[in-house]
Amino acid sequence: MEDLKMIRLPGVPLRSDPLPAGYAFSNYKSEADRAAWADCCRGGLVSDDETDEEEWEESVVQFPDICPERDIFFLDHDGEHIGTMTAFVWSKNGVGDVHMVGIRRDHRGRGLAKFLAQKAVETLTARGVPYIELTSDEEKPAALKSYLSAGFLPVEYAQGMQDRWETVLETFGIDRVQMLYDDATPFRVIERRGISKKIRIGVVGAGRGQSMMDYCTHYGNAELVAICDNYPPALERARRKYGGDVAYYDDFDAFLRHDMDAVVLANFANAHAPFAIRCLQAGKNVLSEVLPVQSMQEAVALVEAVERSGLVYAYAENCCYMPSARKMREAFLAGRLGKFEYGEGEYMHNCEPDWDALTYGDPNHWRNTMSAFYYCTHSMGPMVHISGLRPVRVTGFEAPYNDRMRRMGAKGAPFGVEMVTMENGAIVKSLQGVGPSKNSTWFCVYGSKGRMESAREDDKTQQTVRTLYENLDANEGDNKSDPVLADTNDAISEQFAQSGHGGADDYMMHHFIQKLRGNRNADVIDVYEALDMYLPGHFAYRSVLAGGVPLEIPDLRDPGQRDKWRNDATCTDPAAGENALPSYSRGNPDIPQETYEQLHRKMEARNMYD
Repeated sequence: MEDLKMIRLPGVPLRSDPLPAGYAFSNYKSEADRAAWADCCRGGLVSDDETDEEEWEESVVQFPDICPERDIFFLDHDGEHIGTMTAFVWSKNGVGDVHMVGIRRDHRGRGLAKFLAQKAVETLTARGVPYIELTSDEEKPAALKSYLSAGFLPVEYAQGMQDRWETVLETFGIDRVQMLYDDATPFRVIERRGISKKIRIGVVGAGRGQSMMDYCTHYGNAELVAICDNYPPALERARRKYGGDVAYYDDFDAFLRHDMDAVVLANFANAHAPFAIRCLQAGKNVLSEVLPVQSMQEAVALVEAVERSGLVYAYAENCCYMPSARKMREAFLAGRLGKFEYGEGEYMHNCEPDWDALTYGDPNHWRNTMSAFYYCTHSMGPMVHISGLRPVRVTGFEAPYNDRMRRMGAKGAPFGVEMVTMENGAIVKSLQGVGPSKNSTWFCVYGSKGRMESAREDDKTQQTVRTLYENLDANEGDNKSDPVLADTNDAISEQFAQSGHGGADDYMMHHFIQKLRGNRNADVIDVYEALDMYLPGHFAYRSVLAGGVPLEIPDLRDPGQRDKWRNDATCTDPAAGENALPSYSRGNPDIPQETYEQLHRKMEARNMYD
């Protein structure tokens, strides 16, 4: 878990309490001070099982920006070193840093840390630094309190920081404090956990929406206030689980009038766009489940609704938040992958065992009428999110209809492939479907510095998307081969480990909540990126219908490109009437009604909502 970071800005009045009788400061003078330094740090900064020499060499003597005789200070009692801190200046940016602050064990608990903090501030201020930074953690509450007293402010620089600091403030009984970004610019005033405002969330869809509802009840920064579902058993199950403090609706219009900050759309995929537009028109921020739209007409309408509202629209493509995909993106943004050259995403899911529970035996359920390319954002989405690139051209390939899809009552092909050209010329292969014989959720990216990929579904550790293999060069042209198993954990992964889709469901909610709280570091997928993930599949199917020709993918960020598609309602939803396409390019297969009746009976036997 990342340390808590703090920054002290210039111009803050310097508090300077006099040292108690018998105490004084001194500087490091020679190697004879090593043992005393380590003794002051032991048990807090230096582990008992580490040798003094190793820790000293790593953290102080060999650090190029530290001059021990100038930067290392001791707090002495009756001439004996009982505390230490290092106050140095980073050569890269001139920022001051407070480092290795420790009190000898037999002198802890006497409030001495504040004097070390004051000495550090005094020393670095005299050196004219633009600001001063330091790191600590919750296991050192006395140090944190002394830093706050010395004018240091919390920093939002990694996931989960605001929530952690709100808990720290609650511990100290501090109502509120300014929080900064990592570049020392203001983030926002945060409040202690007991009084901080929670984001009020309503959820449409009591089935798929359970993960989002559970998030609201677990983490303290959001409040579940309303649930809407038109299926009585699902709504009743939610009522039993979430209790009487939540409002329950079977009518969307009534739900939309409820006092809430945001709506999570976990309803049927073919209804996300019209519901999202209505939420935005009603002044509600939106987190939309997959898919964002199902036609170009909806895509244009959604973009313009988001732009008119000025509200947050976030797309809940959970594959982008799975551990391996998250870390690939971090590596790419940090420059460790180099230039994006090629990527592959797979989301192959044999849904036959659970198809009855997903479609209820309804021949017109959207899952039964979708094409093989409909769910492409699960495979294409991570490639777009990792690279930050826009897809510009696609060719589609459709697998032949199979007996599995016929048994499921699904009318589309079992899977489809998009071969996509990105705006920088890179190529992406996106493969997805609900009718293969085996599952595969897998991501792989090639950059100019190497390759990263997740584990395959058959990986014996059963970790799959939690596992990430790296084979990266430090520089282009090194051409080494040094594969390693990468760590996919981060500051909040442990607490989200039990949530759905490899922890991804809670990550989506976490970043959505942080975005609504004004955090510019929140990793959300906006409406334009959501369409960059969806449109390759939409046009891949059009490519198949046109005989496999490559097609250009429009950029709906550009208002000039929208009018061509504004009235294009073409999709595979039968409700589109004359605009409806067949679910399979060679025509909808003939599936007997008995197949759907059998699936419906199987679904009823599950007693899913008892």
